[in-house]
Parts: sequence; structure tokens; C-alpha cells
Amino acid sequence: MKAKHIESGLALLGALVVLIGVTFAASSAFAAEPVADRVTAVTAAEPLAVAIAGARAANAETAADAAAAIARDTVLGLDIQFADRTSKLTVSAD
Repeated sequence: MKAKHIESGLALLGALVVLIGVTFAASSAFAAEPVADRVTAVTAAEPLAVAIAGARAANAETAADAAAAIARDTVLGLDIQFADRTSKLTVSAD
């Protein structure tokens, strides 16, 4: 029982050492990076404006397609009504 607690403690200590090592390595890597190579930050409004413009274009295209489909269906339905075209269902005696 005591060995299990020691093993758990050593595992936790090992994980903590790895976490600290990775943190220091990452911070030193970022600190050594020259300022000229860093990407300039963009404001949050720029990507948002691009996304909104794309969504507006997609919505406009979808709305135009839907309106065209509705117009096609409506014209066909009105043509059938005005021409008084009907179909009859016949049952054969076979």
C-alpha cells in the first residue's frame, strides 16, 4: 500500500518536472525569436468583417437560387391551372 502511494507521488513529481521543462523551453524559444519575424497582430474586427462579408454573399446567392426555384414552380403551377390541364387516372380491368 505504501509503495502505491510512493509510486503515485513519483508519477506526479515526474509530470510536474516535464510540465515545468516544457514551459521553460517554450518561453525561451519565444524570447529568442526576433521581433521582425513575428506576425503582426490583426484586430478582431478584420477577420469578423471578412466572415460577415462571406456570409452575406452566400446568403444572397442562396436567396437568389431559392427565389428562382419558387418562380419556376409558381409559373409551372399557374400554366397548368390556366391551361386547365388535368390528368385522369384509369384502372384497367386486367
